[in-house]
Amino acid sequence: MTRFRATRILGASPRSPTIHDRLAEYCYAVDRLLCALTRAVLVPELVFCLHRNITAPAARHQRRGAGVTSPVDLVRPAAFPDPIPGIIPFGTVTLFAGAPGAGKTAMLAEWIVRMRDGRSIWGHKTNPATQYCYIAADRQWASHQQWFNAVGFPDIPRYSLADDPHFKLSDLNDPSKALALFHSALMQCNNGLPPLPGAFVSIDPVSPLYIAGNPNSSRDVAKTLMAMSREARSLQVTLTATAHFGKQLADKSARYLRPQDRISGSGAFSGFSDTQIYLCDPDPPDHPFHLLGWNPRHRPPEEFPCQRNDVGLFVPYDIMREDEVAAHVLDTLLATGATSVAVIRERCFDQHSYSPSTVKRALARLLEQGRVVKIKTGVYGRVKVH
Repeated sequence: MTRFRATRILGASPRSPTIHDRLAEYCYAVDRLLCALTRAVLVPELVFCLHRNITAPAARHQRRGAGVTSPVDLVRPAAFPDPIPGIIPFGTVTLFAGAPGAGKTAMLAEWIVRMRDGRSIWGHKTNPATQYCYIAADRQWASHQQWFNAVGFPDIPRYSLADDPHFKLSDLNDPSKALALFHSALMQCNNGLPPLPGAFVSIDPVSPLYIAGNPNSSRDVAKTLMAMSREARSLQVTLTATAHFGKQLADKSARYLRPQDRISGSGAFSGFSDTQIYLCDPDPPDHPFHLLGWNPRHRPPEEFPCQRNDVGLFVPYDIMREDEVAAHVLDTLLATGATSVAVIRERCFDQHSYSPSTVKRALARLLEQGRVVKIKTGVYGRVKVH
């Protein structure tokens, strides 16, 4: 991606394009056409590429405001399906918020693999993207790598700001360079190349380094998210950006009622993003589980209790609870030989106050998992593990 192209997208001062700029524009047009052929949308892509990459650049430099993205870019219909229909629309900016260390990266890594494989996410169907890219803007990539190893996507295309030897820390002193830094990261997130059209790109986190100004300023946050939204539609990608929760007040009566209002910084993070997703830490005794929720613009909000398994990934809380109960019931069976249901019920009630129906469900789960065997009516035994 040329410097000339970057100035048009981010609104910097325009200059006359050189022959190298024009050549890069034509190469980009060819790349878009090849992608269109693979997606069977040749006609709309052809019209868009010819206008945007050949005719429109010269025309925009002849009129006032040439540095602003063309209206054609902003109103262009999405050419790819929604990653999660009704929840994460294609070509938008989704905000995924949670406290530091809550597990946002782990959950996002699993979502990426689920979308890649066409599996559902919390009961909602997904559509595979043309590509998945990741921008790490906080820690070294090794910290993120463990989660992508755990979910089976170790070679995800990425860019890590902390690992970039060419990145100048002094650039962080000037908030006005934030969008240029974001654009630079976006243009390298495909292992040094721009993302393919139709890609799903994650930015972890978006604040504070990629906010053009003060994260507590509504105007600065709004300007940043609008610029990112324009670039998402211009490049035909979907952006998901993580953000941190602020610290909760000690007085529960003074805390925010809505989780999305706990995002550290301006309320414009919620107001100017397309969908807000949040991950809350357990809050015992009433909520001994993580709480995932999303608030899309055109669907009712939903919440999902969940818990981390032994690997650190998230599973529905009821499944983890059922496994925990099943483990308790299994402990009441004799190590060898047979154990009657009456004995199992008595031990489970004495040790855990489990009802007979709870014990029945747990035994059915243990049978399904192959951990116990039904010897005869009302009598069970452990399955020997060699």
